[in-house]
Amino acid sequence: MQVILDDAWSTPQGYRFSGRLTDIRCPARAGSGAGRTLYRTTRLLFTRGEDGAVHWSVGPLSWETRADNRGYWSLQANQSLPLAPGWHPIETRPATSPDATGAGLLVHDPRNTWGLISDIDDTVLVTEVLSKRSLLRNSLLLPPESRCAVAGMAQLYAGWLQRNPHPQATPVFYVSATPRQLSDSVRRFLRHNGLPRGVLQLKEVYSHQADPLRDQQAYKLGRLRAILAAYPGVCFTLVGDDGERDPEVYAALQASHPERIHEVWIRPVHPDPARPRFPGQQQLVLQG
Repeated sequence: MQVILDDAWSTPQGYRFSGRLTDIRCPARAGSGAGRTLYRTTRLLFTRGEDGAVHWSVGPLSWETRADNRGYWSLQANQSLPLAPGWHPIETRPATSPDATGAGLLVHDPRNTWGLISDIDDTVLVTEVLSKRSLLRNSLLLPPESRCAVAGMAQLYAGWLQRNPHPQATPVFYVSATPRQLSDSVRRFLRHNGLPRGVLQLKEVYSHQADPLRDQQAYKLGRLRAILAAYPGVCFTLVGDDGERDPEVYAALQASHPERIHEVWIRPVHPDPARPRFPGQQQLVLQG
């Protein structure tokens, strides 16, 4: 068995670890053809979770819990961890896949008062969600290193991180409805394209859901509110696109937490010029 590990975070308000215990499955490697990539990606998506004990450690600290009957496990506590600010590697038993890029624990630096919350698909990663054929091709047939990044986003984000005194410990979150099973592929894409390291907040998707994408707005809003609660001293910039529900989600968050939102940027990808626009949201158009 292997552990598919989620990124974790720790602030003075508490910490959160999570992941999934599964049979051993490896993602497509860089340079893989369409057939091999499809085979390995679908195996990841449909792999059964396993019930069992999970052990993990960060430096001198260690924990143990048990995965549920779908393999998912998590641990939260309302206390801080005695670790230096920044990213820390996490060791697990059972181990992660030998091909895994490695999730980590982000320990907050209280001097950092600005954070970034970004969507993934069609915000930093060209997915073309409005075309089902292109969406499936981009998502299932291409290894992460062969997928196209949105031009200029890596440089934009890297510059924004300099707003903080400790840029490498900036609270960066990537919130997406992408299935959690593909978290390692998303990390590989971000790393390959020079996008800042961040805590991935991907969606738990399983075969018994009637429509795993229908509740996307409620899912994203819940994740965003949890991030704001975990970082009460941080104001966030929100970045998304208008292909799906990012403008509506961000507008709801602006209405309920106006003092916590530094700015909102929306990348226009929707073909309908009558697509609703919301006050306080700026269009993000970068030159390649």
